[in-house]
Amino acid sequence: MNRFSKRNLTEETQEEVPLIIDQAIAINKLPFWSLFAACISCLGGFLFGYDLGVVGILIAPSFQSHFGIDPNDKLKEADINGTIVSVLQIGCLFGALLATSTADAIGRKFTIACASFVSVVGGVFQIIGYDLGMMYAGRIISGLGVGALSALVPLYVSEIAHQNHRGLLGGLWMFFIATGLASSYWANYIVRLLIEDDDDLLWRIPLIIQIIPAIVLFLGMIFLFETPRWLCTHHQADKAYQVLCKLRGTTNVKEEMDQIRLSVETEAKQTASTTWKHVFSIHNRKRLLLGCSLQALQQMTGTNVINYFSPIVFRSIGLSSSEAELFATGMYGIVKMIVVLIGFSFLIDRFGRRPLLIGGGIALAICLCSVSVCVTLTPVEKSESLSTTAILGILFMY
Repeated sequence: MNRFSKRNLTEETQEEVPLIIDQAIAINKLPFWSLFAACISCLGGFLFGYDLGVVGILIAPSFQSHFGIDPNDKLKEADINGTIVSVLQIGCLFGALLATSTADAIGRKFTIACASFVSVVGGVFQIIGYDLGMMYAGRIISGLGVGALSALVPLYVSEIAHQNHRGLLGGLWMFFIATGLASSYWANYIVRLLIEDDDDLLWRIPLIIQIIPAIVLFLGMIFLFETPRWLCTHHQADKAYQVLCKLRGTTNVKEEMDQIRLSVETEAKQTASTTWKHVFSIHNRKRLLLGCSLQALQQMTGTNVINYFSPIVFRSIGLSSSEAELFATGMYGIVKMIVVLIGFSFLIDRFGRRPLLIGGGIALAICLCSVSVCVTLTPVEKSESLSTTAILGILFMY
């Protein structure tokens, strides 16, 4: 039996080199520290999801009056709402681009801690929010933080997880995003029920809540450990061994440690002469195109439009009050969270990635087309009861 379970061919020498750590040590029970570290770091996903959904406060009357948004001027309202949403993505872009090089230099844990602190600063700007300029600035700063976290947290989790549990722990990232999204929806709904329409707390409280997971993440990462792989890369093998023992819940990690060292050394040799030209070489062209296309097409499905503007979408389907819109949005978040939980804990390992990706894409296309038809057929005027097309539209949204 080969010592390494997976191998890769280098472009230059066509020699086989170790790529993935071997399952030399069978770890069936998930160690506490692996799960704990993954959950703490995945609070970055919760924060990301919360930031996606918290813009449901855009329909709050006090938010619109505070920032001088005339609900009758639909063009200006749409322009401001779209800007508040899009500037977060601008911050995410630059945050993600800066994250990996910083993480390689100072470490994964400290970069995640810095990103969470940046998110806190962005949240404070939004809470103060005395004008649209400060709100935009806060969204951009928050975007820098969550953009960096979206690149760093999956990397951190993959480097601390044993390969027997990598799929499960990696799925926590998406589950925490869905949980954060659902939490933001329900925060908007509950606050709307408890606070008067003309009170600024109606929109400030949901923004205050987003700071809590960022602070917990910051403090948690300060007290957590660096990944064994990064420590080996920076010639701290003894410390890496101690961390690995803690993560695995056993001292019998010598062979895995040796494999991490060998993998780091091999990677260093390969990347020493690697340039951007190699990324676009014939050997990498297919995987580059596939990786970029999947990410781009996933964004083009419009899922983030629904995440951001779901209350407005439900209004267009036929719901007659902002409370009903927010409640329907909250239920959408719960459904999404449950499906993600089922997916990463059961379906992915049972049926594989590719069949689920194909099946999910087809189902999503059918549902989005159905929602479009329902929106088109539903009258703009609101009524006391929901039409059949409105009910069908809500079901297809779910």
